[in-house]
Amino acid sequence: MLQDSVLGAVYRAWGESWIFSLLRCVWRALCGLASESRVFRIIFGPSRGDALWSDTLAARGLRAGMKGLTRLLRPLAGAVTDSAAARLCSGSALVNYDFLFGAFCCGMFLVPHEYWNNAFALIGALVFLAFYLLQVAEGRRRGLAPDAPGLGLALLLLGCLLSMLFTPTRGSSLRILFYFITSLLLCYEVMAYCQDRQSLRRLLAFLYFATLAMSLMAIAQRALGLVHLNASFTDPTINEGVPGRVYGTVDNPNNLSGILQMFLPLSAAFAGGAKRGWKRTLLSLGLLIPALALLMTYSRSGWLAIMLAAAIWVFYRNKRLLPALAVLAVLAVPLLPHSVLTRFSTIFNNRDTSRDYRIRIWRGVLAMLRDRGYWITGIGMGPDAFQYVFRSYGVNLPLESVFHSQMLYLEIDMEVGIAAALGFFWMLLKLLGRSGRAICRPGDRRERLVLIAGVASVCALAVSAIVEYLWFYPRCMFAFFLFLGLIMAAVRMEEKP
Repeated sequence: MLQDSVLGAVYRAWGESWIFSLLRCVWRALCGLASESRVFRIIFGPSRGDALWSDTLAARGLRAGMKGLTRLLRPLAGAVTDSAAARLCSGSALVNYDFLFGAFCCGMFLVPHEYWNNAFALIGALVFLAFYLLQVAEGRRRGLAPDAPGLGLALLLLGCLLSMLFTPTRGSSLRILFYFITSLLLCYEVMAYCQDRQSLRRLLAFLYFATLAMSLMAIAQRALGLVHLNASFTDPTINEGVPGRVYGTVDNPNNLSGILQMFLPLSAAFAGGAKRGWKRTLLSLGLLIPALALLMTYSRSGWLAIMLAAAIWVFYRNKRLLPALAVLAVLAVPLLPHSVLTRFSTIFNNRDTSRDYRIRIWRGVLAMLRDRGYWITGIGMGPDAFQYVFRSYGVNLPLESVFHSQMLYLEIDMEVGIAAALGFFWMLLKLLGRSGRAICRPGDRRERLVLIAGVASVCALAVSAIVEYLWFYPRCMFAFFLFLGLIMAAVRMEEKP
C-alpha cells in the first residue's frame, strides 16, 4: 500500500512538520484577506451582468423567438418521430442524437488538415441545432434559453457584427464571422447537450478518445519520420539538435499544443472520475500519450502552460503535494532529452528570431491601436484586414508573413474593439470565480474534477495566449468554445440547488 511505503512516510512527515503548519496558517490568513477584499469580490463574486443581460429586451426577444420556433416545429417533430426511419432507429445505441453529437465533436479534430474544410463544422453545428430544436419541440429534451451563455459571449458576437462596419476587407471578414458564429453555436449546443451528469460524462469520453487519437497520430509522425526541422517553426541557428515538431491533424505544432492544453486536463477529469479502480488506473496511464505528444510539439508556451495547469490541478486536489510536485519537476530536469533542454533555454535567448519577431509585431500593433481610435472600434476580423491596416505600422517586417498579432489579448481588441474584448475576458474571470466557488461546495466528485480541469485549462491558456493567437486556426477556435460550453454546463449543474 502507498501509505506504508517510503513515499507515504515522507508524505506523513511533511504533513506533520512545522513548515507545513506555518504555510497552512499563512494560506488561511491570505484566504481570509482575499475573501474580505472588495476587489476580489468584484472580480470573482456573482455576475450581475448576466442577470442584467437576461432582463434586456434582446434576451427576452431571443427566448420568445425560440418558444415560437419550437411551437412551429411541433408538427414537423411529430412527423419525424412517426417516420419509418425514426422507428427503425429507435432504441439504437449508435443512431441517436447523444451518440452522434459526441462523435461529431470528436471527429472534428481527427480529420487530417488536408482533408478538412471549416464548412464541415458550420454544417454540423446547424444540423445538430435543428435536431435539438425538434427534440425540444417534441418535449423529449429540456430547452436551454438562447441567452444562457451570458453577457460576455453576447458582447463578443455584437462586436463581431459591428466590426463588419469598419473592416476594409468585407469578404474575408465575413468568412471569419462565420467561424465565430460556428464557435458560438458549438458552445450553446454543448451547454444544451450537457444538462445532466450522464451526458457530461459521455461527452468527456468522446473528448478523451479524440485527445488520444490526435496524440497517437502526432507520435506516429515522429516514429515514421514524417516531420523534419522547419525554419518557419524553429530557428535552426539556436535550436541545434531539436528535431521536427509534430502537429498531428492540425497543420501546426502550436495548434496541436493549444488543443492539448484544453483537452488534456478534461481527459484527466474523465480518467479520475471512473468508478472502478482498474479503469481509473488504465485511463490515467493513457494520459501519458498526449503528454508525450505535447512534449514532441516543442511548444515552449505549451510546456509552461501545462505545468501551470498541473500545479493548479494538484492545488485543488491536495495542496500538500505542491512541494513534492516542485521537487519532482526539478529532479526530472536531468532526465529530459537534450533537445528539450535546448528548446527551453531559447526562451531567454536574445538571438531567438521567434521572440524578436513577436516583439516587433507587438510594437507595431500597439502603435496601430493608438492611432485613429482602432482600439475602440477594431479594424475588422481576419488576416486580410490585419495585413491591409498593419502595413503602415510594421516597420522592418516581412508583411507577407505577418497574419495576426501573435497575442490573443491584442488580437481580440484589434479585431472587434475594446468593449467586446473586455466583456469577453470579464466573462472568463467570472467563470473562474464561479468554478472556484463550485469546487469548494460539497457535491459529486466527478463534476468537481471537471471544474478543476476547467480552471486549470483556462489558466494554462491565459499563459500561452500571451505569445500565441490561438484562434488563428479555426479548429482551435472551435475547440476553445466547445471547451467553454462544457465548463459552463458543469458550473450550471453545480450551482443548481
